[in-house]
Parts: sequence; structure tokens; C-alpha cells
Amino acid sequence: MQTSRKPHLEHLLQTAPKTLGVLAAIALAFGAAGCMTLSEVKLDPTLEATRVKLMEGAITRDQSVIQPLLAPDFAWREDDAPLDEEPYDFWNRHKLWPRLSVLLQEKLVLQNGLLKAPRASLSENYIGPRLAWRKVGEDWRLAYFLAGVPVAP
Repeated sequence: MQTSRKPHLEHLLQTAPKTLGVLAAIALAFGAAGCMTLSEVKLDPTLEATRVKLMEGAITRDQSVIQPLLAPDFAWREDDAPLDEEPYDFWNRHKLWPRLSVLLQEKLVLQNGLLKAPRASLSENYIGPRLAWRKVGEDWRLAYFLAGVPVAP
């Protein structure tokens, strides 16, 4: 016995506008939250070269290698740093070099013009270590490396 597909088709045609409306609302909500700009990116060769150079500098803790790779407004603390503190002092005091090295190897995700790592850091509730890259002129620079939850000295 064959059943007619017509009632099923009519039902789909009647509910389609509602379904599409819900999907559009979801897409707009995520877009308003900045999630529509979210995507894993394939690194361009200049960023990859800069990232490798920074990894080498982090391993050797060579400030002369690292300094030119930081954005002019580079941030390393979530509070106001003392005027005489350098990021390297803070990283040494809190033993953050290994965290920096690990984050530099993470896949980067594009959000609001920054390439960020780790992916979990895109969540508003994330409190762990994170970093971001941005273009300064034609060059890629590290915009921030934040340690997350304070680490005891």
C-alpha cells in the first residue's frame, strides 16, 4: 500500500518559514556575539616565521629576539603593571615561559581581527592563559600574552 507524500510535503512547506526564521535568529545572535567572525585559519608564511622566531626566543628567554616581535601596546598583565616592570620580569617571577611556549604552538583562531589561542579563550568565561597576534603595519606582532589565573611566585 502506497501512502501519499502530499500531506508531508504540505507540512514541510508550512513549517519551513518558521524553521528558517529560527535559524536566522540563531545566526544573528551568534553574529552579535562576534562568533560569526570565528574560524581557524591557515597561517600565512610571515606569521608562521614570526611565530617560530618567538618560540625560539621563548625557549632561550632571549629578550633581544622577543622584543621586536611584540606589538607597541603589548599586554602581559590584566592589571596595571608597575612602571619599571618588563614582561620578562613578570614571566620569570611567575615561571610563565613554559606556558608561553605551549601557547605559541596552539592552533590560532580568528576573532575580531585578532588571531587567538587557545580556542577555549574565545569564551567569555575562560580564565586560563591566552595570547593573540595582530598586524602592525605589514608585520605580525604579539598583541598580548596573559597568564590567566594568578600563579604564585
